[in-house]
Amino acid sequence: MWSASYGHGHVARWLLEDVGVDIDARNKAGRTALMFAAKYGQLELASLLLEAGADVSLRMKDDSSAFDWAVLGGHQPTMELLAGRVDLAAVNRFGCAAVQWAAAAGNVETLRWLQRRGVDLGHVNAANHGAVVKAAWKGHDDALRWLLLAADGPRLTGQLVLRDKEGRSVDEMAAMNGMEATARWLAPLVLQADAEGRRVADPACASAEDSGGEPPGRGATSQWSDG
Repeated sequence: MWSASYGHGHVARWLLEDVGVDIDARNKAGRTALMFAAKYGQLELASLLLEAGADVSLRMKDDSSAFDWAVLGGHQPTMELLAGRVDLAAVNRFGCAAVQWAAAAGNVETLRWLQRRGVDLGHVNAANHGAVVKAAWKGHDDALRWLLLAADGPRLTGQLVLRDKEGRSVDEMAAMNGMEATARWLAPLVLQADAEGRRVADPACASAEDSGGEPPGRGATSQWSDG
């Protein structure tokens, strides 16, 4: 597994061919050498392992896969290598799909790659956490701007009204993890999304809010712009 992490192909070949190490041996968490190679973008080593018969379908104890780790690492050639061998919509036991891994890493190019592949970027896991929460928790502001506001992004503003199982909003989650600047940036967007949600649900509420003017701290200009 160490040789997989560092891309030491000659060591891996020696272990497999001369020592007879099980190619799908796991650590305590259930991670295999292929998963380590995938995480660290060791394309040649991952290719070697696959050619030698490594099982790409194996999952860790939490049901995470080699492809999930490749997405977290953000190395697109390795992601491409594995993508044709796995279900891109698969989830782990927490309900996290590839988009949660990409958002947690904050890699916009990985998110774009998933979008081009037709992956559902709006997927929400069992804790009611979507890509927006995952990016906010880590303070990945560039990823948040792309997910919420970018013209070529999925514009996941609907996730701003979601609350997790403990009733926390995305800005509260960011603040809880010490991402205060991210929380401050998100707060007015959450307020606007909540207000728009109320208008859709109750037209009478919309009339009452409109007659009362803009809430404190929010100007007349919409927040849904990347300016």
